[in-house]
Parts: sequence; structure tokens; C-alpha cells
Amino acid sequence: MRIQFDMFRRPLWHAAPAALALALASAASAQSAQPAPAPASEASAEDTEAGEEIVVTGTSIRGVAPIGSPLVSVDQEFVKVNAPANMSELLSLVPQLGNFGTNHEVATTGRFRTGGFLPNIHNIGIFATLALFNGHRMAAVGGEAVLPDPGIVPVLAIGRVEIVADGSSAVYGSDAVAGVANFVYRRDMDGFEAQATYGFAPDHSYEKRNLALGWGKKWDTGNVMIVGEYSANKSPTNEEIPFIRADQRFRGGRDQRTTTCSLPNVTIGSTVYAYPSFATGSANRNRCENQLAQEVVPESTRYSVLATLRQELNETVTLWGEANYSNLETSRVANPRNLNLTVPANNPYLVLPPGVTLAPGQTVSVVRNGEGLFPNPVNTQKSEVMGITLGADVKLGSGWLLNVMTHYSKTNDFNSQPEIDLIAAQNLANGTTLTTAFNPFGQAAQNNAGVLSQINNGFTQINDSSQYLRQLMVKADGPLFALGGGDARMAVGTEFRDEQTQQLQIGGVPGPTQLLVRDDNLSRFVAAAFAEVNLPFFSAQNATAGFQRLELSLSARYDHYQQLGGTFNPKVGLVWAPAKDLSLRGSWSTSFVAPNMGLITSIFGVPQIGLNIAGFGNNVNIYNQGGGNPALTPEEARTYSLGADFTPTFIPNLKLSVTYYNVTYKNLVYKPTQADAFNNPFFSFAVIRNPTAAQVAAAIAAAPPQSPVPARIDAIFQSFAINVGQRIIDGLDIDLNYKVPTSIGNFTLAVNANRQLGFRQELAPGTGFQDIIGQQSAIKWRGRGQLSWNLDNLTISGFMTYVGGFTNITTGTPFPNVKSWETFDLTVQYNLPKVLGGSQIQLRGSNIFNRWPPFYDGTQGFFNAAHSPFGRTLELTLRTKF
Repeated sequence: MRIQFDMFRRPLWHAAPAALALALASAASAQSAQPAPAPASEASAEDTEAGEEIVVTGTSIRGVAPIGSPLVSVDQEFVKVNAPANMSELLSLVPQLGNFGTNHEVATTGRFRTGGFLPNIHNIGIFATLALFNGHRMAAVGGEAVLPDPGIVPVLAIGRVEIVADGSSAVYGSDAVAGVANFVYRRDMDGFEAQATYGFAPDHSYEKRNLALGWGKKWDTGNVMIVGEYSANKSPTNEEIPFIRADQRFRGGRDQRTTTCSLPNVTIGSTVYAYPSFATGSANRNRCENQLAQEVVPESTRYSVLATLRQELNETVTLWGEANYSNLETSRVANPRNLNLTVPANNPYLVLPPGVTLAPGQTVSVVRNGEGLFPNPVNTQKSEVMGITLGADVKLGSGWLLNVMTHYSKTNDFNSQPEIDLIAAQNLANGTTLTTAFNPFGQAAQNNAGVLSQINNGFTQINDSSQYLRQLMVKADGPLFALGGGDARMAVGTEFRDEQTQQLQIGGVPGPTQLLVRDDNLSRFVAAAFAEVNLPFFSAQNATAGFQRLELSLSARYDHYQQLGGTFNPKVGLVWAPAKDLSLRGSWSTSFVAPNMGLITSIFGVPQIGLNIAGFGNNVNIYNQGGGNPALTPEEARTYSLGADFTPTFIPNLKLSVTYYNVTYKNLVYKPTQADAFNNPFFSFAVIRNPTAAQVAAAIAAAPPQSPVPARIDAIFQSFAINVGQRIIDGLDIDLNYKVPTSIGNFTLAVNANRQLGFRQELAPGTGFQDIIGQQSAIKWRGRGQLSWNLDNLTISGFMTYVGGFTNITTGTPFPNVKSWETFDLTVQYNLPKVLGGSQIQLRGSNIFNRWPPFYDGTQGFFNAAHSPFGRTLELTLRTKF
């Protein structure tokens, strides 16, 4: 399917004047009421920059906080204390995000996904969190599972990260089911600033490096900032970390080493022999650790630049602009390639067990990997992001402001996955001479170099993709009329977006036989209108007994997607403070996720040769139809939250917040697995067993292959994305902050934690819900605590990271209970105010007691979705101004 982009470009720009007129008309109508000036709200008083009211994430109205919704803010002080090397590392420190406690270098999952990840609020799903960059969207990266990459923003340029862990489609549209993470840029840089971090692990070869340089200038009517950042990491191999082994018997676990090794296992008839001893029986088969040469995380290098400019032209008009650029390259040594070959009797290298002969026409099955024959493949990825944003703020009078924003961004992604030519390997295994036959029993020295070069012939899977975003938003906000607690305020606006994806996928050996798998160019046009009203019935200016504050927010948004149609999403938020020390809040909303652009591309075929599938057979050849699905429909959600904020006057500087959230998430996008297709009756539609030649031909025509198709296909499997099932998720967020000034220094105690209460999911409609809370996909507790002491120029901070225990439901494990994991970090900062314009040196130790992650009875010995295997790491950070 191909949709031309140009046909949708004209409606975007033709609609802009109408949108502007609508906003101006709304503003003019509000001006006629001539309301009294609104008092500064609590949010604007805390967050105002240079006396200016700003828009806080979660609302479209200046000077107010999101009503009823919890707001988690990661400020510059948090950044300085933790000294992250890049944005992904910063986000891995927030318990409300799904990658908390893990290696930040591991990308969000998804085929053809470049390095980087999307914040996954409450671990609800990778498509359920909206990432904003200074309040606007950015083009996504990747080929499939395309997601914006927060790593493009230099850490030195971040003013704060605001996370609204609540449904927000009524304000922002698609993707905000679990909430929004907004990366707000600094506007206070004045002069040069520099930061450098070097970190390493004493016990293995892990290293990380970060260097950032920024310059800013502030003047009465504006400011400018430009920041450049370099970050890189070096990864240890699995072999360097002693517990990353498939054989976990030394810890009491299972031996899960593979039987696909450099020494083959040979099947003749129904008997399996281990070469070269030719011993029989399962216990005697050749087994090996295939993953030892693989790197624990991808090695990466990133260069990023951010520039911002803001200038007041006069008392009425302010112009502003932003420019982003990022270039990321990652590489990772992969496991050895696998070979599953049928070797005939006339192969001159065939070796049979003593006393065994072949019947006429009988063949031998040889299973091995490419170790010793070929170098391990190295997967490489490149991602380039470019974006420019221009805007104007126009004061309309009577407190109203018109904002016009236009944005363009583009990403280029290249993904290369070298493979070996399995069809060539099988053809050469049929060879009949020493110079033309492949010897699967030997290593490189026992094979003809020319034969090996025909197998390791440059066969590569390549995905070259680009994503585009063109956006125009017009919004006006200001006061409407006076209420007892202040002015009622309103925001109204419209937004238009063009989203485009181009994807070229090729497979095979470069040259005339290379396969064109798919060449997609898809676009869709999105038009939206939104409105929001804030009603302060009670505030400090008219507080009375039982009503220190009462504030209501009503917001709604209508989005219309070409081909998908329209969706309307409202939100209601309420804050009530019965006493000065206590505020109660709640919200209710609906949200949606439009099908990811990377998942509506055309499908393609993946021939999978020599698989062993439980319940179906061994040495099975499958034609896997994967990729996108143009028929996907939006995911939908209903969310509500209840919370309380306690700031007791009798304990100054103490704040305690608790929030309960509940999300019902339906029509989920899901890719069936082989286990689903072959073992779950509901997914029987996803597999055709023993297909006819006509069915195979039809499958190949519908999904062009990425590699040569073997002559025998035993099953056709459809693994492309479909809409199916739902989840009901609820939990608690807990945030405590307490600052205690004393004569011997200032102490800070902070705790941020997430407690999942329920995680019920129904994979297929009508099959019933299963509560997986407390299992590896829904860990109950995640939290991070901080205790800091500051005296003059010295600050010492200790941190504790906690990931709760869970049940490993992997089939066959004798150790289902995985223990909780507590690690401790320590930072020491010392300010040098007389060095240049002000410098700081910081030492940081992560996991200072060098604790191994808890034992997880899997092929790595730890659970990489919740734990880091790196052990103790040490870092030195230098900061300065000049």
C-alpha cells in the first residue's frame, strides 16, 4: 500500500488561517468580558522564569498546575546530584518509569529499533507514554516500533523533566494513555558551562564518557542557548561477568546451554549422536555457552546539539525558535549463526558413528553453529535526528496570549544485521568433492576457503527508514471571568500534523539477486481541536472552613485521523483542600493510541529453517509473515486517579504525596508468538500447518521474503501485529520530601516509590482475565530513597534503589521466587566557587557494595528487564562556568 504525502500537504496550510481566526475570535470574545487580573497560582509562583507565567505539562493554560493529576518533576539539582551521562540514564532513576533500575543503554524492544528508548510510565506499554520536547512532539526513530528518542537532548540543556503520570489525551491527543514526559529546556544559561563525566567498572571493561559544552546569553528581552554533547559507552562481554551463563547449576539452577555448538550434534534416523565421540542420549549431547562473546549492552556513540533563541520584538510580540540535531551509532556483537543441514551420503566429509551405515537415499541431519567457521556477526545501527521549531507569542490584551507554533523534524535510521546464506550452506552440503563440498563437521581449517566464502558471502538484512513530522498548532489562553478563588481561565486551540514514514527493507547478498522486501512510503494527516477551562472556586483569597482550595478543570479534545476517523476524549480534574495542610485531588479521562506508523507498513516474510517446535515437530521450516498491519485500529483507555498532598505546617519543609491510579487499556496491539500460534486455540488463525503449494505461493506473494525460501515449508505463521485483548492496571505512587536545616548543615530526605497493586490482562477476548501482579512482567515494588547532607561547599548524598521480589513463571524452573534487590549509591560533591566562574567536582559510586543481581533461573542468570549486571561502577564528574 502506498499513500502519497503531497496530497495532504495543502490542507495543513490551507487550514492554518482558519485555525488562527478561530483562536483570535475566542480571545476577542473573552476580552470583552474584561475580567480582573488573575492572581499568580502556586504553580506559576514556583515555576516562573523571569516573572513570566509558563505552561506546566498536563495543561494548556499558563500559570496553573495540572488539576487533579500528579506531577513528578526532575529538576536541575536532581540532574547534578546523579550526574547522568545522557538522558536515558537520567530516566532510569525514576521509579514510575518501566526501565527503572536497568541498563539505560538497552533500547526499547522492537525490530529495527535503534538505540534509545521511550519512557514507559508505570510499565503500561511502550506506546502508552507521550514524549514531548519542550512541549511539542518530535519525529520518531526506528523502522518498526518507532518511538521518539529523549536521548537527543543534551543533559546540560535540561531545565527539568515533568512527568504527568495520568491519562492526557484530552490535552495532547494520541499516545498519552499512561501519561506524558516533557523535556523542558533551560532558559537560565548565561555564559559558558562545561561538564565532563568518566565512569568505569573495576571488575570488567565497562566504561562511559560524557562531554558537554554550552553557551548562553540573557538580556532584558530575550535569551539564546546552544549546547553540544558527546556521550559514549563501552560494553563488557558476557564472558567477563561470571554469573551471565546459560548453565546456572553453580547457583542451583538449570543447565540451559544450547545444543547448537561448534561441535555438531548429528541425527540419523531417530538417534542423536554427539560428534566426535558419537555418544548417544540427551545427557551426552554437545552443549555450549553461545552467548559469551556477545556484549552485555550495545556500544554506542552519540553527538547531539540543541540551540534555542527567544526575543521580544515589542511589548506585544515575542518570537522564539529551537533546533535539534543528534547522531547516534550503536554496534553489538551477536551470537554465532546457527546451521541446520541435511547432509547426503556422498558428501566427502560425512563422518558416521562406528558401525552405522545409511540406507539408500538416507541423509544425516547436522546441527551446529558458525563458531570456528565464521566470525560472530556485528549488528550496527545508525540514527540521525533533525528538528526545527518556530513560534510566536502575541499578547492580545486583557491577559490573553496567542501562541503559534510550527515544527518540522526528520529522522534517518539504518539497521544492518549480517547473516549467513543458509540456502547456499545447504546447497554446498550437497557437494560431492573436497573442493566443492561444505564440511559441517570441521572448522575453518578443515574447509575450503572458497566454499566458506560462498556461505559467508555478505548476506545481510538491511532496513533503511525515515520518519517525518510536520506540525502546526495555534492556541490562545487567558482569563474569562472572576470567581471567588480567582479568575476562570480558558485555553482553546487547534493542531494539524502530517506524519510520514518511508521504509526500505532489503535482504540477501548485494547484487542482482538481492531481495526487495518492502519499499513503503505512507502518510497520514491529523487534525485536532481542543479546549480547557480552569475554575478556581476557592483559594487563599476567599478560603473558608473546609474549603481552603477548590479548583475544577474541564478539558476535551477531538482528533481526526485520515482513514481511522475521529475520536473525542474528555478529562475532568478536581483539587479540594479542606485544610491548609492537606489537598485532595482526583481525575477521570479517556485516552487513545493511534496505530504506530512503523506498525502499519506492509508485511514481509521471514523463512525460518530447522526449528524445533513443541507440539508440532523437529527440523521444521516455517514461513513467518511479520512486519506491519495496515488494518490496525486505535488502542483505547479509560483512566482515573485519586491522590493526596500533605504539607504539615507543624513540620516545616515536609511534603508527602500519595496517588492511586487505575487504567483500563483495550484493543491492545499485540504480535502473536510461536507458542501462541501452535498451542493457544484462540490464535489458530495465525498458523497454517502443512500448507499446500498454492497456500505457500499466496503467502510469499502477500509477504515478500527477506531471504531465499526453502523448497519445503511445513507451516505458515502470521506474527504481524493485531488488535487483541485488554489490561486493567492499578497502583500507588508515593513521594516524600523533607528538608531539615540545622546548625551543622542541611539535611534532605527523599523517597519516591511505585507500588503496583494489580495487573490483570486478557490476551484474547472471552478467555478471562489473569492477574500477573507479582510476576516478572508486573513487579510490585520499585523505589529510590535519598539522604543528603550539605554544609557550605560540600554535599554528600546516599541513595538506595529497591526492586521488589517477584515470581518467575518460566516453565520448568525449580526456583520460581526471585529475591528483592537493594543497591546503594554514594555521591560526594565539592564546589570550587573561586575556580573560573564556579566549578564543582563530584565522585559517584553506583552499587558501592558490588552486589550481584538476584538469581533468575534463565539463560543469563539475571532478569535484564529489572536488574543491572554491571556491579560497582565509579564515576568522576567535573563542572565549570566561565
